Amino acid sequence: MLLRSRSDTPAPYSTKADMPTSEHKYSIEDLIAALLRDQGIHDGHWALNIEFSATGAAVKPQDQPTRTLPGLIVSVNSATLAAADPSAQGAVDAAAVNPRKSAPAKRRPTARKLSPTTLQ
Repeated sequence: MLLRSRSDTPAPYSTKADMPTSEHKYSIEDLIAALLRDQGIHDGHWALNIEFSATGAAVKPQDQPTRTLPGLIVSVNSATLAAADPSAQGAVDAAAVNPRKSAPAKRRPTARKLSPTTLQ
């Protein structure tokens, strides 16, 4: 990656100095598990469907700015949790990654010694 100084860089261009110092990378399974926990889903097998759209465009290569080539712009429109067959590759079992919390056992009321009531 060729880094440029801020003075000769267009506004949307980002330099290495602007980049975050740490990254958090998730596998698809980890992402599905996080979404299941976020949505409170505890049962069933789930998969992630990603909706893309693609548009053709004319692009100028950085190394040959006078040349125009056909290109493709792909954008991510949405991500959807979808119920999946348990045998589907990549399906995540919600019960395994987001088990229901067992309710605390209710205390049995202790037998209280009844005291005689008197009127005073």
